[in-house]
Amino acid sequence: MKNKVDSLKELFPSSMQQVDEILWTGKSKLEMLCSLQKLSESHITVKASGHMPDIGTQGIIWLPHFRIFPGVVCERTDQTFTVKFVALDDIMKKDLDYFIYSRKTGVEKPRPSFVARSFLRTIYEIEKRLKGIEHRTFSPQEFPWSLEFEKHYSTIRGEVENIFNHVEVGSIPQGLDNFPNAHSVLVAQQGKVESSAHQLLPTISRLVENVPSLANAELSILAPGAELRLHKAASRCFLRMHLGIIIPKGDVCLELEWERLEWQEGKVMIFDDFYPHRAWNKTDHTRVILMVDLFRPMPKWQEQFFRFAQRRVVPSIPKIPKEWLSW
Repeated sequence: MKNKVDSLKELFPSSMQQVDEILWTGKSKLEMLCSLQKLSESHITVKASGHMPDIGTQGIIWLPHFRIFPGVVCERTDQTFTVKFVALDDIMKKDLDYFIYSRKTGVEKPRPSFVARSFLRTIYEIEKRLKGIEHRTFSPQEFPWSLEFEKHYSTIRGEVENIFNHVEVGSIPQGLDNFPNAHSVLVAQQGKVESSAHQLLPTISRLVENVPSLANAELSILAPGAELRLHKAASRCFLRMHLGIIIPKGDVCLELEWERLEWQEGKVMIFDDFYPHRAWNKTDHTRVILMVDLFRPMPKWQEQFFRFAQRRVVPSIPKIPKEWLSW
C-alpha cells in the first residue's frame, strides 16, 4: 500500500491559517501527505516524499471534512509537484478564496472545537487502517445479498412506478445534499428501515432489511437536466450499492474518479464513494436508482464505533410524506 499517511500533525488545524499539510489523492492511488508550498486561485504547489505523480495525473487536493479541489498535475520535480485547479464550481471557488484569504490575512471563520476536531481525528486514524481502502469498485459477487435485488427487479420497479403514478418529480423531497433537481425517498437510516417504507415499498424494504451492516438506503432520483457536482463521502467506512431502476437512454451517468460507470436497469454496482465522483442526467426523462450504504467489512467493534459516530455527525434524511401512505 503506497503513499500511506503516517502523520496527522496539521490535517485537523484549529484554523485554515494554520494549514501547512494537505492531502493529494491521485487517480487509483491512496492519499499522499504533502507540505503546502504555494497557493493561488489557479494552482497549488506541494512538497512530498516518495514517488511524485506523473504530469497529467488527475486527482484532488483536500483535507478531512473540508471541501475538495479537483486538479491535474502540471509540473513536477524530485520533491515537489504543482496542481492546476480544474472544473471548480462556485462553492469550491468560494472555499478556495476563503482558504487563500485566511492564509494572507489571518482573519478566520469559526472552526470546530478542539473536542470535535479530536473526535474527527480519531475517526480518520481508524479509517485509514481499514482493509481494502485502495479499491474503488467491487464485484457484486463479493456481496451475494446484492444479487437478490436483481432477482426482484420487476417488483421493485413496480413499487417505484406507483410513486410516479401519484406525484410529480418536483413534489418528491429534495436529497440530503440539496443538489438542484435531485430528490430522494427515504427507505432506511442509521441501520433501521422506516415503518413508512415498509408500507409504501414492501419488497424494497424487505431486501434492504436483509443487507448485512446496513447504514442508510433511499431511492435517488435525478430529474431531467440534473447534475451532481464532484464530491466525496466524508468517511471511508462505507461502501455504496446502486441498483438501476429507471435509467433513460442517452447521456446519464455516474463518473467515479473520471471513469464512467453506466447504470443498467435491474443491475447493481458497488463502489467506495469516499473517492471523488459526480453524476448527471442530461436526458428528457427521470433517472431512478436504489442507493444503499453499508459498513464495509471490518471488526464488529469498529462498526459499532462508526455507528456511534454516524448518529452524532450525519443529519437525518427527510422522511416519506404521510399523505403518500394513504394511496
